[in-house]
Amino acid sequence: MSPATILVPLLALVGCASPAPTARLEPAALREIRCPGGRSFTAGDVVAWAQLQDYLGEHPIPIVPGLADDKEVLGRLVMLQNASEVAAFVKEHRGIRVTRLTKVRPLRSALVVEVEAVSADGQSVVLVLLSDGTPQGEG
Repeated sequence: MSPATILVPLLALVGCASPAPTARLEPAALREIRCPGGRSFTAGDVVAWAQLQDYLGEHPIPIVPGLADDKEVLGRLVMLQNASEVAAFVKEHRGIRVTRLTKVRPLRSALVVEVEAVSADGQSVVLVLLSDGTPQGEG
């Protein structure tokens, strides 16, 4: 097998790889990362649209994961990707608060935003939010 035969498939794999998530950056830097699609919005917009204080604050709205996919729509514009994990955490640890954005991964026309939430007893959970800037689960 020639080196060119090995190199061509390797380049094809590298060219198709999704962008790597950002490292743990300051929230201001994460908010500057924008959706590359037709609608331009930031990680901060996704967090605001998710209405996390309503869903995770002192008097939380119950998170009910979808039966088929364990996801839940938060605030109409955001899908919580790991809803079953977060719902179990919220049930066990009341009064959790969102502390920081930890990662953002831009997709073609959406953003995946990871947010850390901490309970009163110091336990933490990462919320995986997905938004393409349009109402989720409609149409």
